[in-house]
Amino acid sequence: MGLCYALVSVWPWFLSKSSNTPTPEALAAMPDSAVPLKPGPWGNLEALPMYIEPPDEYLPTRMVEEADRRWCFRGFTQNQLLALFQSADLTAQQRAELSDISKWQQDQNAIYVTPTRDLILALSPKARKQIYSPMLADPSTLVYKIAFSCPAAKFGDFFAQSGLSDETIGLIRQLSYPYGKLILFCDMPLVLDTLPASDQKTRLVKTLFKKPTLLLRLHVTPDSDLDELEHYWIRAGGGLDLRPLFESLAKLPHGARISLTALLPPIPAADIYTYPFPSLNLEDQHKDCRWTALNFFRYVPDDRFTDNNAVLHTLLTDYYPALSDPRYGDLVLLSTPKGDIIHIAVYIAADIVYTKNSGSFRDPYILMNLSDMMDHFSSQIPEDQTLRITIYRNKYY
Repeated sequence: MGLCYALVSVWPWFLSKSSNTPTPEALAAMPDSAVPLKPGPWGNLEALPMYIEPPDEYLPTRMVEEADRRWCFRGFTQNQLLALFQSADLTAQQRAELSDISKWQQDQNAIYVTPTRDLILALSPKARKQIYSPMLADPSTLVYKIAFSCPAAKFGDFFAQSGLSDETIGLIRQLSYPYGKLILFCDMPLVLDTLPASDQKTRLVKTLFKKPTLLLRLHVTPDSDLDELEHYWIRAGGGLDLRPLFESLAKLPHGARISLTALLPPIPAADIYTYPFPSLNLEDQHKDCRWTALNFFRYVPDDRFTDNNAVLHTLLTDYYPALSDPRYGDLVLLSTPKGDIIHIAVYIAADIVYTKNSGSFRDPYILMNLSDMMDHFSSQIPEDQTLRITIYRNKYY
């Protein structure tokens, strides 16, 4: 009786698996959407665009819902804030509502304004940009902490498989505004209020915090120039010997593809596509782009690079500005027109960089197109300005 029960229980599962699940051979033959990158000394590289989402436990859903939603204008006098509202693209009714000083709250450092839900919904994109820009420049504001951006041309692609309803996506678009090549959205609390179920709220926050990245792989073929590959991929790797691997792959009839992870030094190989653990340790909270870039080739991370003075000293003593095309291991510095460094990444190949875009545990270690990374950080400078790129090369490799 027990044996018969077991057969009856297993048989439907077996049938469904055999009829609906592709065979290993079919899976291996399935194409993907990887695209070839521009050729160079790095060999035949292919990139597969994808998005990576943070773990559920990293999502600040409740924090956002319970946060102080007042607009915070730090460093403004009453006259300055009135001037901002007077110059903004507001209707007469909106301007009168926001300029009612009796409804403001003020302390020594900031003025707080509480807009109504209807006013937020009705703001024009231009007015939203004018009012939110000062708050986006202040890391202490809620607007700064929850701001979402994506390239305007990729807005539809970003939300295509998000699991969000058309109504929710439409509301996000309505509450967004253009900034250069980007779309900026800063009203997550308002959209959360429209979602009744916790799983819908989680899906929204998870979507807004996901990051675009790339899976990168190298195709080594019998025709590959192994000397050139070896010279490119180990010149900055402290003697890492990849030649046996390249030779083995080149002997296969059609060569083979390997993940970039197999070529990376130990620290980035372990960290790539992962999120750091949350930490209350202030030093951990400063393990940002600088720490990530300057520890790229180290076997043991050096936490001196959480200190900006140590970073600048290392750049001045161990690196020099490279005037030639970037190569594997070079540092890519993004600076404002005034020369202030706002980001550091590591050049990999074919204009792909390895980067961690902030010190937050909600920012993973990822690969990005250099142009996409520049677009991402363009929100930190005035719209009519352009970020400067400087390549720094280590003096000792």
